[in-house]
Amino acid sequence: MVDSARPAEPAADGPSRLVGAEIKRIRAERGLTLRDLAERCGLSPGFLSLAERGINSISLTSLFALATALDVDAVELLGTAGRRSRREYSVTRHDDPDATRVVMGEREHRVLTADLPDQHLEALVTKVHPTTEPSPVTQHDGEEFCYVLRGELTFLLADEAAVLAAGDSVHFKSRIPHAIHNRGTDIAEVLWTVDRPMLRRPDGTTR
Repeated sequence: MVDSARPAEPAADGPSRLVGAEIKRIRAERGLTLRDLAERCGLSPGFLSLAERGINSISLTSLFALATALDVDAVELLGTAGRRSRREYSVTRHDDPDATRVVMGEREHRVLTADLPDQHLEALVTKVHPTTEPSPVTQHDGEEFCYVLRGELTFLLADEAAVLAAGDSVHFKSRIPHAIHNRGTDIAEVLWTVDRPMLRRPDGTTR
């Protein structure tokens, strides 16, 4: 007898599974269907379904779009605690054991900036592992700057696919549809700056 069972889905990794469960919980609290949420954040219902099960990894920009659509802070979806600084400046060392690090799918983020009063930007060093498919196309309010430190990364923008090598950079308004793709065989490392704290609450508190 031929086994007609469907192939098993890819296993969900730990961080993606936890984030997916939190997205599903908040979506249910808001009384939203997957289609409702998809219309609000610009991601497909199919992608969101896989993301809620921890099968699809979520990029930071997609996570920020989801947080905006659900009317929560991105940190609530990640479960990452913020630390508020009482000073007007902060010095970060390369070997700081307390630096905020977040791994989501093919991306590893290390936050370089502190939580300053009235903070309006966040800088991260992000490692992007190679994948067969690009990240989902997303768009949201804000502004982003990315400088490639090593490797190669393709930015899929409205009118072109910009391939950036070490020393190249891109600066764009986040409202334009955009996605990224590491199509090579080596990890790409980039300096990423956004115009608002995405991984920690701006007031330094947690819920």
